[in-house]
Amino acid sequence: MIVVKNPHKLKEDLTSNGKTITSTAKELGYSKAYISSIITGIRNPNEKVSIGICELTGKQFEEYFFIQNVHKKITKNAD
Repeated sequence: MIVVKNPHKLKEDLTSNGKTITSTAKELGYSKAYISSIITGIRNPNEKVSIGICELTGKQFEEYFFIQNVHKKITKNAD
């Protein structure tokens, strides 16, 4: 799972140069609500969004995000 390192820095960079969350979301091809939820830490971005954010800002992936391993519990069916 991709996690935002510093939501405040991400928001600052995405809204620099007079941009808004709405215009940024439109440029990325996603809803304002989805981008806002990523910036506030409510949701985690998928690969496509995180790459789009990096391309839009000209920053490296590691500046905004890290990958957190998620271990799923494997259960066996009792027969």
